[in-house]
Amino acid sequence: TIVEHALAKYADADIVVFVGCGERGNEMAELLEAFPRLVDPRSGRPVMERTVLVVNTSNMPVVAREASVYLGVTIAEYYRDMGHRVAVMVDSLSRWAEALRDIAARLQEMPGEEGYPTAMASRLGALYERAGRARPLGSPERTGAVTLVCAVSPPGGDFSEPVTQAALRVAGGLWALDAQLARARQFPAVDWATSYSLYADAVLPALGAAWPALRARVLGLLQRDAELREIASLIGNDELEDRDRLVLAVASLVREHVLGQNAFDPNDAYSPPDKTAALAELAIAALDRGAAALTAGADFDGLALPAVRRALAELRRAPPADHAARVAEARRLVEGLR
Repeated sequence: TIVEHALAKYADADIVVFVGCGERGNEMAELLEAFPRLVDPRSGRPVMERTVLVVNTSNMPVVAREASVYLGVTIAEYYRDMGHRVAVMVDSLSRWAEALRDIAARLQEMPGEEGYPTAMASRLGALYERAGRARPLGSPERTGAVTLVCAVSPPGGDFSEPVTQAALRVAGGLWALDAQLARARQFPAVDWATSYSLYADAVLPALGAAWPALRARVLGLLQRDAELREIASLIGNDELEDRDRLVLAVASLVREHVLGQNAFDPNDAYSPPDKTAALAELAIAALDRGAAALTAGADFDGLALPAVRRALAELRRAPPADHAARVAEARRLVEGLR
């Protein structure tokens, strides 16, 4: 819910359509209380002024639950044809699929895997096909878009269950939430090893020429960190080589200050691409400078990594007006690693 609130608040969309499909009544009541308090940072007005809520609680008929998702997407298409960019958030597709299963059982249709109707995958694909960019007919000439963000709640976190698999076949990206990351106080608890985007090659160059290589370096660092943490759990960090200890230290910095965010901090709840790129570049630069220092004979314990960590923490929490000064200070400390 916190992730959806953040998306509704900071998404670069003209209209937000939130579909509560089979939600508990108290959750929708909390949503109705929270959304009017969220402020759009671009206009300074309440987010509720550009939000459409489609409320379907769990005590409503299953037919209404099935229709709620289609109603939300139809409303989004209406605004899209007016030339607006619309973000549709559905919570959740799992309950929508359960409604399809209940309706199919009452109609005595042939059940598929785990009792879901055999046509569920095709209906899910047809739903996702309604998202995208469009140039409506008529005048004036205009372009609108519908972005579909759907939550799926697999029982027990089992990604092999039918609804999750059907969604993964047609979705262009996945944010996989991990309960272990949440217990480790890593927020947002998005598992970077499981999550993916099929649009990375198309989007990253638009953010800057350095983004593709920077993303590859960060992902490689996190993958190596996972391998080293398994080894360290057996023999301890002190038994690792200094280069490996450096990788663990910088990866911890990346997890905490590049990937981590505080949804309740006004300066950290939203991280624009240039700020995220600066944090990632400084972390990778710290890794490279630290490795060079170790090669030159420096001791790992003598590296000023704690000062770099504090500098990145200050940059992460700094208001936009102080970004340049914080980046310069952090870069000075990184270059001083020796």
